[in-house]
Amino acid sequence: MNFDAPYSRKGSYSLKHDGLGERCGLTDEDLLPLWVADMDFPSPRVVQEAIIRRAEQGSYGYVGGYQPQYKDIVSSWFAGRHDLQVDKRAFLLNDTIVAGLNRLVRTFSQKGDKVIIQTPVYPPFHRAVINNDRELVYNPLKKTATGYEMDYDDLIAKIDDKCKILIFCSPHNPVGRVWHMEELKTLWEICSRHNILIVSDEAHADIVYSGNKHVNFLNVSPLAKEGVIVCTSPHKTFNMAGLHISNLIIPNDNLRHAYAETLTIEGYASPNIFALVACMAAYGKGAPWVDELLVYLEANRDFIAQYLAQEIPQIGYHKPEGTFLAWLDFSAFGLEGEKLQELIFQQAKVVLNVGATFGAEGNTFMRLNFACSKAQIERALERIKKACLNSRNI
Repeated sequence: MNFDAPYSRKGSYSLKHDGLGERCGLTDEDLLPLWVADMDFPSPRVVQEAIIRRAEQGSYGYVGGYQPQYKDIVSSWFAGRHDLQVDKRAFLLNDTIVAGLNRLVRTFSQKGDKVIIQTPVYPPFHRAVINNDRELVYNPLKKTATGYEMDYDDLIAKIDDKCKILIFCSPHNPVGRVWHMEELKTLWEICSRHNILIVSDEAHADIVYSGNKHVNFLNVSPLAKEGVIVCTSPHKTFNMAGLHISNLIIPNDNLRHAYAETLTIEGYASPNIFALVACMAAYGKGAPWVDELLVYLEANRDFIAQYLAQEIPQIGYHKPEGTFLAWLDFSAFGLEGEKLQELIFQQAKVVLNVGATFGAEGNTFMRLNFACSKAQIERALERIKKACLNSRNI
């Protein structure tokens, strides 16, 4: 696929492009949107064709009879790409990971219980805890000269009997870490010792760059299958977030049955038919497209590093090991919060995700989505450079 080819998503009801006014109050037609974590590329042709074929059948009745084929295809993907060998019964269809996180919090904790997250982290983690009347416990990541690492001492100090769940992000959004096996083992040992369920959001698992390998949390220990739930989705990998389909991997029978009961109580019976055929086409035939995509995204990641080093070295940036998200540190400019937003949104006319929404640790940061053409990234960086040079804070 030619990822450099011009491609417009305007007029497609895209949140990133058409929802700026509704979500952010921004209406300037000249804005460059590099925020929401989906891609400015078409989904793989095999996914498009699967949806078209199903649509042309002309009947859109109730969905059934898909489970054996679906589980064969999805389990094969995770066995082949991530060395995951689990009983096919472990795979449960779900709508979105975010909806799944909320259900998991409700299923495996009670009101007033504590849930741990590691900030800065994906904003829906925060909301899944607070909106369900659980107490949020922050275990911030430690920022180092080379990136980020987990703070195990802080975690141990904050654990008490009310801590029931740790929601984990792997690969990490927004800091881009691909966690090593030894890091995950240490986290597993701490949580298992205190009977804390690990819910691992692995939405970006397929977006990992050279020299790094994603470890599915279920592979961390033979016992992990008893105390870990992994949330996965084709959304990030194949650019199909609007179809609302995800796969929760729950090998433990008791945990799986408890979650399945929650699905029943909340009325989730089966997936949307177009989401289902798209998911099976993506995991069944989309691997060559993903391999091409990773080469292009890695080049974009490296281009950002080169550009910033040469043109705006004041912006801090560690190349992400995974995800298509750049976590940019503007602290050298003495700007944060609303003043930083004004610089990027109003002066540079680039829309990025505001770092503070990921946690207090992100107050001087912005998150840039580089899953778009290199030309789009270069335009955005040129605008940011100009705004920074014009700022009195330089």
